[in-house]
Amino acid sequence: MEFKALCNMVQASYFDGVERIRRLPTESYIPTKCYSEVLDAYIADGWRVVYGYDGPDAGIDYNRTHLKRGKRILRFSWWPDEGGRVAGSKSDIEEISRYIRDR
Repeated sequence: MEFKALCNMVQASYFDGVERIRRLPTESYIPTKCYSEVLDAYIADGWRVVYGYDGPDAGIDYNRTHLKRGKRILRFSWWPDEGGRVAGSKSDIEEISRYIRDR
């Protein structure tokens, strides 16, 4: 296994663990198409990409993107069998949940 691929796997596990330990509000099992729409909408709205997973399986077996606006951070992650997940502040996750529910 390449060193960079190993580092990416360790980072992915670390970020997943941080979300669980911090008990961040999360919206899970987001259908892939909807997940992509939400991510693209936040980027278009001016959120800055501060982390993007770039492993050899990015977008195929796994994906992760962190967005930041001011002090707010959203952590997007995606797996092909589970769909997408977003973790962040309660107000941001409530907004995302409403969008998903209303579409």
